[in-house]
Amino acid sequence: MTFSDEMPDTLPGTKMTAALCFVAAYFAFQAVMITLVSNGAGLDDAEQLAYIGPLHLGYGGSQLPLYTWIASSVSEVLGIHLLTLQIVKFGLLASLFVSVYLGARLLGLSRAVAAAGMLAIFLLPPIGWESQRALTHSVAGIAGSSWAFLAFAWHMRRKSFASAVLFGLAVAAALLGKPNASIFITALVLTALTVADYRRVLLSRYGVAALVVALAALTPTALWMLDHKGAVLARTSKFALDKVGPIAGRLQGLGELVQGAVLFAAPLLVFFAIMLWRQRKGRKMPSQAETGAAGYRFLVRLVPVALAMTIAGILVSGTSRVEDRWLQPVLFLAPMGLAAAFAPRLSSEQGFRRLSFWSALVAMILIPGLAYHLHYGSAGKPPIGQLDYASLYRQARSELDFRAVLSDGPQLPGNMRLFDPSLVPIHYEMPDSLQRIRRPLLVVWFGDKAPPPIVPAMLKAANLDLSDARIVRMRLHFLTRPETTRPVSYALLP
Repeated sequence: MTFSDEMPDTLPGTKMTAALCFVAAYFAFQAVMITLVSNGAGLDDAEQLAYIGPLHLGYGGSQLPLYTWIASSVSEVLGIHLLTLQIVKFGLLASLFVSVYLGARLLGLSRAVAAAGMLAIFLLPPIGWESQRALTHSVAGIAGSSWAFLAFAWHMRRKSFASAVLFGLAVAAALLGKPNASIFITALVLTALTVADYRRVLLSRYGVAALVVALAALTPTALWMLDHKGAVLARTSKFALDKVGPIAGRLQGLGELVQGAVLFAAPLLVFFAIMLWRQRKGRKMPSQAETGAAGYRFLVRLVPVALAMTIAGILVSGTSRVEDRWLQPVLFLAPMGLAAAFAPRLSSEQGFRRLSFWSALVAMILIPGLAYHLHYGSAGKPPIGQLDYASLYRQARSELDFRAVLSDGPQLPGNMRLFDPSLVPIHYEMPDSLQRIRRPLLVVWFGDKAPPPIVPAMLKAANLDLSDARIVRMRLHFLTRPETTRPVSYALLP
């Protein structure tokens, strides 16, 4: 039987299956491979390089702190290196896959079906490709959401104060990872309330305990956010709230949601359709014991409820822009939901084993694609991580032993820390950035003209001035495309 409520009290699947071994080996390899093909940090990793250091309750750029907390903690052990950043990212991605598998097993899915639902996450382009290529905070958001899913499944099984505490902490982790994880957490709770067995647990004293733990874990950062509204709202313009009128904007947002969801799940739907077509002669009527199982009802309902929550959010907020990567916490369990929906209707699990194989094959195909993209870029445009940051560092350091780097963004200050981790990076999105300014100071920006207005404004606020400083202009080559250069200017303030 695919679903069963007679599960052992110990965590199922702790014996390493082939699927879990593949996930562990795959992401370990990716961490090393991407480090080797990279020269410097891309946009998201450079931001982390700029923020890595003492832990703070919050950071700038409208981002929540979980990813930076993890990166800072790991860098305390391994140091500030590109490999450190990749270990953090791919470690989080590995935890996502493992948590989804174990959570599904706890909810009653067989090993074959749970493995297929896990490995099919590779068929979701914003996760299988984009999360490996560039993202950071979005990775923290879906990883935290997967931890909440696993902790929820464990709590429904154990029904104890210890499991309630773990569930509360996992919920807090998800909400501290990315704001859109709140959609998943809300959907998780609402869906659980539609299942009698789970509703009794959530509405019991254990549910109250989980809520208290989550609120306690979230309160310090929530208070910090209230105290730093500018940093919290710095990038809210990307949602294009009511930019084209209240009705037209909402319709546009709903249209982008549909488009994003289709693009998000298209490869997954194609592979599932092929699997079902090949299994067309092996279909059966599911038994009441299977479709009536709590885990079945929960998994089948969860993603539709999350999508409904997203629609409600668009209608309430008026956002007219929805990017597919924002749907990661909404749709990362779509493969498992489909697996749960069709498993009781198939007389054999052979189709799910085939799906696991093809999903793993797609993951393997992504490896050379990612390596090429991060090394050479696309459409003749080299990746920003391949810029020759070492030349900039050596030239500026030969003129002055600067201790801090100020710019209008994290790209240049972050990459400078790869050569000297003791440097103090400064850019305008950092809360209390003026308090970080110290001399001798390197002021650097992209372009061969005057610095962006925010740079002299920050210096003026710190009683510093560029007017008497010598501005040096140079062109940095992209190491993998030496014929392509990008102008950079800098000034040194002793």
